[in-house]
Amino acid sequence: MRVLISGASGMIGSALAKSLADEGHNVLTLVRPESRRSGISWHPGLALEDHPDLEGLDAVVHLAGAGIADRRWTAARKNLLWQSRVESTAHLRAALEERNDPPKRFLCASAIGWYGHRDNDILDESSSPGHGFLANLCAAWESAAQSNTMASACLRFGLVLDRSGGALNKMLPPFQFGLGGPLGQGRHWQSWIGLDDAVRHIMHLCTAPVEDVRGVHNVVAPEPIQQRDFASALGKALQRPAWLPTPRWAVQLLFGDMAKEALLASTRVVPTRRLEEGPSFLTPDLEDALRHALRRKSER
Repeated sequence: MRVLISGASGMIGSALAKSLADEGHNVLTLVRPESRRSGISWHPGLALEDHPDLEGLDAVVHLAGAGIADRRWTAARKNLLWQSRVESTAHLRAALEERNDPPKRFLCASAIGWYGHRDNDILDESSSPGHGFLANLCAAWESAAQSNTMASACLRFGLVLDRSGGALNKMLPPFQFGLGGPLGQGRHWQSWIGLDDAVRHIMHLCTAPVEDVRGVHNVVAPEPIQQRDFASALGKALQRPAWLPTPRWAVQLLFGDMAKEALLASTRVVPTRRLEEGPSFLTPDLEDALRHALRRKSER
């Protein structure tokens, strides 16, 4: 199988590339023109130029883009998110559609922010969209990925757990010093998944029948958890106390709209399609997933 990955230097992309290569698949990557990494050169703000390796691909996995929760959403940051997620996806999808032998599958990252803040509602792939900047961003992002010539799938990622990067990496310092705890009252729901299970889901979609690929897939574990319980589980995994809450007002002061729509939003998402069609989970339990994520780095 020949698979092209954008964002292959990121946490998910690098793990996916390694897993595919370990199984003997031919992995190709898109890299920025200034990158020292080998791969097919592409600037996300521009059209993808012709390259012979773009013909006859089995799957394209598009993960590249600015981090949604990396920093405060200023007007400039929101514009960058829109350009790097929506516009780059449209450029890439259009370029791939123009191939003489276009890819069979186009798997595009999205986020569970599509659902917005929903209190205790249980949400699956059939649920209605939310409201706000993040929900609108995800909706436009997914719309840009739709194709008439490729089987398009939108991967709505929850919180992907790995010590090497992402949100967990940012959470660790205060927890390691015994200063961790819930955000606000910690009653909002968090939907999460271990990195290995996220990669396993993507690899399944790279080979699944196209009728099972098309549409939306929630890339989350089957048991979402309230944020205070997440904080407690992380403290337990680190063998540290997790009793010190960060007041809601402080989170909002530091992060503005991002606090309301991402950090403090309640999004209780379940992976209905994976449970019906996809592979089993390696670590469906949060405590097991955290222990595995924390152990991975020491094993590398």
